[in-house]
Amino acid sequence: MSHPEQGADMSVCCTATTSHRCLKKIAVAAALCVASVAILAIHHTKTSGIMARIHHGLIVCASNSGTQNVAQAATISSIGRPSMVRLGLTNSADGQVAVEPGSSTLATVLDTARHSNTFLMLDLHEADPKEVAFQVSKAHMRDRVIFVPADYKSTTAALQADSKVMVAIPVNSERDAYNAHRMAGRHPYAAYLSPTASPSLFSLVHRDAEAIITETPSSKISTADFLANRPIDIMITHQPYQLTTSLALPTSDVTHSE
Repeated sequence: MSHPEQGADMSVCCTATTSHRCLKKIAVAAALCVASVAILAIHHTKTSGIMARIHHGLIVCASNSGTQNVAQAATISSIGRPSMVRLGLTNSADGQVAVEPGSSTLATVLDTARHSNTFLMLDLHEADPKEVAFQVSKAHMRDRVIFVPADYKSTTAALQADSKVMVAIPVNSERDAYNAHRMAGRHPYAAYLSPTASPSLFSLVHRDAEAIITETPSSKISTADFLANRPIDIMITHQPYQLTTSLALPTSDVTHSE
């Protein structure tokens, strides 16, 4: 028969061991929960970002301004195609980055776009790329936004502002294509081509750029024929609904674009 005090010591020891095991189990469970949340977040990013949507088809970008159009653009996706809105940025009197025309702040527009599942193409103009990148990161929109710099200097600043946000670089020749690839390095970038560029130039930049952006062609060529001869990921238009509707029709019924 054991001594009463020895029994008490053994009980305390067992209790301590059990508590330690419980704490370990709790820690493991907490770690698994955190890992699960992280995996879900990564999965959401991969399935909702620009590159993921490009793999599902052409992105129609509405060339409009204002927060109202950001919300309206979400209705385009109901037809079966993803949507994007192109907006111009400016510096407001109080030092904040604003969307022109109007007085809406970039932060407000980003919040609206995130909740309406809309991509944004942002013309930087005179806005500070670092401040814009900060607002985009804060809104968790880094994989849902494309920066459009105003010039070469602005392009360099945009590439340095955030390593994850895609930057649109204008390409008008083979030399431009090589320079854009060299300038971007490992940074994700989109080649912005004129609709009058040759199909061969589109094919050339397609090898290096993550995305190819252009605008709707003239009425002399149907949009369907235009897309058939060029690898295009994002098309900018003033009439997104009409373009989306026409692309949803059989080839024989596609009308000429605006």
